[in-house]
Amino acid sequence: MKKKLLIYIVVCISMLLVLSHSGLLQAFSGKAPQFTLKDIKGNTVSLSDYRGKVVVVDFWATWCHECEDSSPELDRVYRKYRDRGVIFLGISLDEGGDAIEKVSNFVKKFNITFPILMGNRKLANAYYIKGIPTTYVLDKDHNIAARYEGAIAMLGALISKEIEKIL
Repeated sequence: MKKKLLIYIVVCISMLLVLSHSGLLQAFSGKAPQFTLKDIKGNTVSLSDYRGKVVVVDFWATWCHECEDSSPELDRVYRKYRDRGVIFLGISLDEGGDAIEKVSNFVKKFNITFPILMGNRKLANAYYIKGIPTTYVLDKDHNIAARYEGAIAMLGALISKEIEKIL
């Protein structure tokens, strides 16, 4: 029994070391990776601009069908909390010469009112994005409080609950 327990502990520690080294562990806990990106109007926006604020970061793309449902739902939550100082940042993973046009059209079509930034693969890797939509809720110190990946029923309610815990 002791030998099995020792093997289990060694395997767990080894996995933690691998995850920590690969950045996977950081993506699910601890400080959110910092970034500076351009929004769809060409303005520079950094996560550090929002020190002391709860921030919701949503990775998405115009070609993502689930994002057509989640983005408007996130906007409803944003409208509910924006007067309480909660920041929402949408990070589009669209690429190509017409990406800004596609993203702008999506924003208009779905009446998205929170800022939309143009992301990149490097940032997606830093946040360990393997599928979209993926949404992070960051506390006022920009520690990762919650992570939601994929099409999730009642995503807005889950995010609202997390925001209420933090505020």
